[in-house]
Amino acid sequence: MIIVSGGILMKKTLLAGMMAAAASVMVPGLAGAEAVTADVPTGSVYYDYVDKLSGMGYIDALPDGARPYSRMQMAKWVLQAEKNAKSKPMPAYLADELASMRQAFASEIAVLRGRSDQEDVALREASVQLASYNSDQASYKESKKDYQPNAHWQPFGQGTKGYDYADGFNAVAKAEVSGNIGHKTAVSLTPRLSWNDDDDLELKLEEGYVKTKTGIVEYLAGRQALRYGQGKTGTLVLDDTMKPMTMVQAHLEDDMPVRGFFRFLGKQNYHVFYGQLEGDREDRVAKGHTDYDHAGLLGLRADFTPSDAFTFGLMRVSMLGGDGNALSKSDWRHWVTGHNSEAEGDRWNDIAGGDFRVRLPGVQFYGEVYGEDAGGLQPTERGYRFGTYLPQLTRDGSWDMTLEYASTNPFWYKHQKYQNGWTYSDDIIGDAMGNNARKYYLGVNHYLPGENQIGAYFMRTQMDRGTANHPDVYEAALTGRLKLQDHFFLDGSFGLAKIDHADYTDRTDRNVFATATARWQY
Repeated sequence: MIIVSGGILMKKTLLAGMMAAAASVMVPGLAGAEAVTADVPTGSVYYDYVDKLSGMGYIDALPDGARPYSRMQMAKWVLQAEKNAKSKPMPAYLADELASMRQAFASEIAVLRGRSDQEDVALREASVQLASYNSDQASYKESKKDYQPNAHWQPFGQGTKGYDYADGFNAVAKAEVSGNIGHKTAVSLTPRLSWNDDDDLELKLEEGYVKTKTGIVEYLAGRQALRYGQGKTGTLVLDDTMKPMTMVQAHLEDDMPVRGFFRFLGKQNYHVFYGQLEGDREDRVAKGHTDYDHAGLLGLRADFTPSDAFTFGLMRVSMLGGDGNALSKSDWRHWVTGHNSEAEGDRWNDIAGGDFRVRLPGVQFYGEVYGEDAGGLQPTERGYRFGTYLPQLTRDGSWDMTLEYASTNPFWYKHQKYQNGWTYSDDIIGDAMGNNARKYYLGVNHYLPGENQIGAYFMRTQMDRGTANHPDVYEAALTGRLKLQDHFFLDGSFGLAKIDHADYTDRTDRNVFATATARWQY
């Protein structure tokens, strides 16, 4: 079967839109005045706080789908929420979350209010997690049929940044250290120390980077987890379940107004990144199949906010090149214009498309629509995610609910030349549900004063649906957060999972997963 990479029309639209709208901000005399700050790591509790503030209407414009956000952006949202709370009384539980953010981003708030200096490098968060993972099998592999992605997955494994729980006892300690060295340079380091019942002791740098700026453009070099999209249970193209990649990035320091003919797009921002995949992809691929060491991963993303109640992003991510598969000048020209060869002449694998979020009174709708391949200038191999966020099941918003559905087709995350698939270090770069899958999710949370919270969710994932005895995964979990004293929290979860047709057999596996995390937040 011949697979032609890329959604050509979507690629052309994305590239043309980025170039035309970007030109509108490159006007004489425009210079970046903001101080550079480190980013808030994906998975931080502050993302939950921002989502809640946005859902309750205390943040003016919807946050876009390009995470992580900077500490300075978080500080701006704190000031917005404080201003809006003067005319719209804030529930006690939400006021406590906002107070926590005000304390955490006090230095950036002071800069926004006129202070010239930035805070030095400091400890932002430290945590120790104890986890019990009792399972019939610690992790599961994708099927090896039809160039399936060479990846593994775990129940309860979303957002782990490449960490795999071993069967039995696990202990994980992490610390986030970040801050500024001068006005235009920020640094961040997140070391991770782990130990498990298999006697595996490992010290890794989970994330670590340097960030600086020139004019209105910020640059980052180092290892960082990205999460581009709007999903609650994962994102289709670029997710933070995989190990963070070492890469270089560039983006605008802040959202800029679109000028000229495209002003109807409202505010805009752009992200570009490039990283290299593993140097042993040829060794990882199944015998008789192909892949290329040191293949690149190049991403382009444009975010637009036409109104406070609507934001959308266009994105193209390309797996390209690699040892023995270098792109010529004509190849690069074809890549820019969206043309690609078939079969053996194919030198890149693309996913392109868009995601969005809409805010209406009492409800938000969001989605992702991306194409893996193209035919007749249209993406033909599509993946979808659609969700509904109800921030006010009760009038004060102390109860909320999220419903989500996601689907991929049989060609997702596969390629005829990069036959390890859309993977990095044995993890799918996008959603771990894999190809030809469907996912159903229901989550409910209850918020209490003092930054305390309880929640529950149920999720079913039908994986690799075209295969006989395909895995059918059921997960249910209770979650909670308890603030024991200032700066000190105890987070916990207890979950049960059942996997019908585990390893594509008649076997049914059952998993019990429990965690307790002591977290110090500064």
